[in-house]
Amino acid sequence: MSSIIDRNILTIIEPTIALDELSIPDVESGTENSDNQTSQIPPSKSSSIIPLIEINTYQIQGDRLHSFRLRNTGFYPTLRVVFDDRDGFFMARFFPKDGDIIKLYIRSQGEETTFKPIRIDFTVVDVRPVGGGGNVKANRFMIEGRMFVPDLFTEKVQFNDGTSFDTLLSVAEELGLGFASNVEDTADSMTWINPNDTVEKFIQDVTSNSYLNDDSFFTAYIDTYYYLTLVEVNRFFSQEGATEISQTFSQNAGDLLSKSSGEQDNFPNFLTNLVQFQGDARYLSKYQMTNETGAVSKNNGYKRYAQHWDLESKEFISEFIDPLSFDTPGFINATKGRIVNGEIEGPRDNQVRYKYLGMQSENMHDEYMYSLVLNYQNLVEVEKMGMVVELDAVNPALLRYSRIYCQIYEYADSVKNVLKNPEYDGEAPPADAQERSIPAEEDGATLGVLNEFLSGFYVISGIEYIQTRPGPVRMIIHLQRREFVPST
Repeated sequence: MSSIIDRNILTIIEPTIALDELSIPDVESGTENSDNQTSQIPPSKSSSIIPLIEINTYQIQGDRLHSFRLRNTGFYPTLRVVFDDRDGFFMARFFPKDGDIIKLYIRSQGEETTFKPIRIDFTVVDVRPVGGGGNVKANRFMIEGRMFVPDLFTEKVQFNDGTSFDTLLSVAEELGLGFASNVEDTADSMTWINPNDTVEKFIQDVTSNSYLNDDSFFTAYIDTYYYLTLVEVNRFFSQEGATEISQTFSQNAGDLLSKSSGEQDNFPNFLTNLVQFQGDARYLSKYQMTNETGAVSKNNGYKRYAQHWDLESKEFISEFIDPLSFDTPGFINATKGRIVNGEIEGPRDNQVRYKYLGMQSENMHDEYMYSLVLNYQNLVEVEKMGMVVELDAVNPALLRYSRIYCQIYEYADSVKNVLKNPEYDGEAPPADAQERSIPAEEDGATLGVLNEFLSGFYVISGIEYIQTRPGPVRMIIHLQRREFVPST
């Protein structure tokens, strides 16, 4: 079983990419640089509430920013901004051209010595007017961008002798990216070749064929801090072990004017909708279960055979990949078909897929073909079940591919009655239902009933930062899970 240490993603090298300069007037230091200007709310702190966005020296003011979304759910971060060009300056003087950059800055909660601010340059992908355009009083524009990494989309011939870990580390260094991973190396030495594909495709191809052992599968992505991150995913899905320790944060309007960071160390790493945590960066203001089991099973089957012709042994190889699971006592696997009275019911053993991958030569590592299906089949399997949650504040302690405990409480009387009494059919309440549904009181707050099915360890597979006028920056967290406590 994986330990907490095994789940830590550690920095191997730091990024060296030089970003464009982004500055704001000094109206808070009280020095000569401030030009006798002062601000009651320091801009360096308010950027944790409203992001600082600049295009061709045009800074989008907070009262003109309509909505903002920074997504870190795919291979690299993307940005979408909607704002009002009330005076026409953006259209007349600052409209982006090819190669122009969108600059983004979001100040970190807590002490910046603990967590870095988010500072990203984006390439403009699309600019369009929203709801009209042309000669109107106030144009509204939508701009989309992708993280700018020089040469990421350049076609190259590259080769590297070593493991996939070594190869990705070398590529990251060439791009000026940092590199981070939760493994020390992989077991897949060979000559990795990029035959004039883009560097992005080369990274993804190497990751697809990364191999450590039969109980591991890999993914890779570039995070919001410019680290190319290679992750062994399986070890995060354990429902056993202690809750990790992290920092926690509280946020309210007074935090902007106080010297307190609202930071507390050595706090259990969890999220909850418990009402006592309102105002805290661990409070779930919204949560929604997701279920794509039918679609994933239809497209990929419950197992997949990896097939190839081995040139060295001169034989046809066909071996199946059954997606990994931990089979934790007291939990059920919610991704492997229906189990009735301990027996498999349905097409789990018959609904399989086959993938012929061609010929494997001595120039490839021994598990080259097998690892391609091993990684793919397991990555799509973990997309079957999960939850999407929303936080009303930014919590920089939450990172992609970390394990987080979610504690979900139910407050509606009808739901609480069902959870307390599984035989309750929702029509005629049991004789003692009124007595059992009386909520407990603690510190003056009403408590709900723990939903054991939804509560447990999840894996953070994606993070979004969103802001809609006039609210502050919030977070959407994409969570995945394989095992659940049986519901009755």
